[in-house]
Amino acid sequence: MALVLAQESWCGLDSYERLLEKEYPDLPLRRLILEASAPILENQRLQYTEMGCTPSRYVIPVVFHVVYSSSSDSIPFSRIWGQMLRLFEDFRRVPETAGYAGAGVDMEIEFSLATKDPSGNPTTGVVYWRYDQPPLNWTSRDFCRETQDYDMKQATGWDRNKYLNIWIVPRLCVAPTGSSTCSSTNCGSVAGYAYFPSSPSSVYGAVIGSSYFWGSGLSRSIRTTVHEVGHNLNLYHPFQGGCGSSNCATSGDRVCDTPPTAESNFSVRRQNTCTTDFPDLPDNPRNIMDYVNDVEMTHFSAGQRARAWSAINSTSSRLYPLTRAANQAVTGTGPYGYVKAYFSARPRVGCVGQPVQVYSYSLGMPHVYQWDFSGGLPDDPTASCPQVIFSQAGTYDVRLIVENLSGRRDTLLKTGYIQVLDTVYSLPYREGFEGTSFPPVHTWIDNPDGGRTWERFRNTNPPRGAYGASQTSMRLLFYNYSRYREKDSWISAPLDLSPYTDPDLSVVLRFSWAYACLTYENTSANPPSYLLDYVDSLRVYVSTDCGASWTLLWEKGGRDLATHPDGCLAGLTSFLPTNATWMTDSVSLDAYKGLSPVKIRFEGVSGWGNNLFLDDIVVDTVRRTTTRLLDQAPLIEMYVAAPDLYVYTSKALEGVRWGVYDALGRAVYEQTIGWLGAGHHRLALPTALPAGLYIVRLESATGSSTTVRYWQAP
Repeated sequence: MALVLAQESWCGLDSYERLLEKEYPDLPLRRLILEASAPILENQRLQYTEMGCTPSRYVIPVVFHVVYSSSSDSIPFSRIWGQMLRLFEDFRRVPETAGYAGAGVDMEIEFSLATKDPSGNPTTGVVYWRYDQPPLNWTSRDFCRETQDYDMKQATGWDRNKYLNIWIVPRLCVAPTGSSTCSSTNCGSVAGYAYFPSSPSSVYGAVIGSSYFWGSGLSRSIRTTVHEVGHNLNLYHPFQGGCGSSNCATSGDRVCDTPPTAESNFSVRRQNTCTTDFPDLPDNPRNIMDYVNDVEMTHFSAGQRARAWSAINSTSSRLYPLTRAANQAVTGTGPYGYVKAYFSARPRVGCVGQPVQVYSYSLGMPHVYQWDFSGGLPDDPTASCPQVIFSQAGTYDVRLIVENLSGRRDTLLKTGYIQVLDTVYSLPYREGFEGTSFPPVHTWIDNPDGGRTWERFRNTNPPRGAYGASQTSMRLLFYNYSRYREKDSWISAPLDLSPYTDPDLSVVLRFSWAYACLTYENTSANPPSYLLDYVDSLRVYVSTDCGASWTLLWEKGGRDLATHPDGCLAGLTSFLPTNATWMTDSVSLDAYKGLSPVKIRFEGVSGWGNNLFLDDIVVDTVRRTTTRLLDQAPLIEMYVAAPDLYVYTSKALEGVRWGVYDALGRAVYEQTIGWLGAGHHRLALPTALPAGLYIVRLESATGSSTTVRYWQAP
């Protein structure tokens, strides 16, 4: 495999494999045997793995061979260790590192630097070889893949049944097209290459140009090694074979949840270059096995994980012997190797007396954990993933010390890491984002990828808050948010629902949103981008343990979420709401009456579609009645939260008339609407009513009606 750094159409993977096939005629058969054991995952949607306490399922011992010509192109151990940490963070999807994004999965694979050499002697896991001295004796610092790959690996490589060998060379050169020898003018454009686990043991491993190794500062260096060892795990490029066929399991990259793309991607672009996938999904160039810059690569998929696991467990694979548990003691890896502490907590903003779950993701498979929560009480201070309860409000430091079977230890301290609140809000709770501080006090933004997220949006002329009644709202700029399936959440302050036990009183969450998806096609592009709806989602969750766990209440996405009359906007049109493009919905919280604290989470999921606006979030009590006349009649629901009336009808109504009446049945206010479409609507009530009991009635020409009583406070 070759990772080119210019926008060229060719890829070296096929040519490298063809070179091997000439020397090893049985290679296609070995590849077929390995492919026969690869699983097929039918779910083609990009999935997520949540935080958990799962230790590394597989450990791969690694040794680095550094070929150098001078100190300027040598790689110190600090850079090797930095690369090992990035491998761990990316493959384990470690929270609060660059390896964690809202999308993708924990591969549960750990690369571990060897601390024992093939003779059982101590080693750093790094071996240095001077290019012009034995056993290499090169006449030039340039490394030619076509003529030197086999000899270098045979002369320097460690036992392939125990170690994954990775070579770092001063400058990597390749032969020009049609030539069998390298040219000094064709060096440096290839960052690295690697072979599949079906390859001969004599050449298995990866080769990286030193300029593209961790710490060089180039835009494609930190994840070059991550990408290359992905090939060692039997992963193709997402653009392998172009668009392939409709059978994702046997064409392209043989993974169904990585949408095919017509060619390699060197930048993130909104495009749909292949229509062979079903359902048809946009290209997702942020997969680590594509070619975008390091910071733009974000994830592996569940299908890639299943494929890698299959290759590890196949007895015909080069991975099989070196990943057996017994090999860890032999190579001084896993629990016998280096150790590094990592941890994360959810929620980071908690409540007094409520559990905070802490997760260790430490490298080196430690068996000793020592936690210090600055006064918080863990259920087990020596567990890998304890729960902690804080009895007082405040901001708390968290310290973790880990140790593994080698006796190596590491400490991680996060200062001011957990915030604990003792404030609980009584009802009604209203948030219209009118304040100048954002997020509002005692609320929290959960932004896993560190990129775009919920923000306060203000527009004065015209006002673009809900229904044009205010100047501010909250928004997610999905139009500019190119991270497919990334999740960002706004979490409310803690709410007190404990006083509400009356069965005739309902607790309701209502909110308003505005959204239009995006329909995009550009057949004149190179490669063409074909017609597709780019759709985003909004999910609403509730938590009764202050954010430690969540239950889904409400979800809409794409055209179902859209409030614009056209659903999706055609072309590259950034959506801004108008008075008429807002919608309001309500969700019952009756199942959570009598509880405290309760939190609400609004989660946006990016599809690089269009902007999503959220406003007028209210949690309040209502007295509601619902009337259903006949099975064929529409369902009408109505409740009052002065100064507004909220109506839902399952079908369009004609001849609609509604009014407000006092306790004696006398009309206080009446209005004829004529027609009311299916869906949710907000109607304005008179605001100057004196205190008292009122009846609100809505009826239509079909005879459908509903009535609700409400109390107007003084």
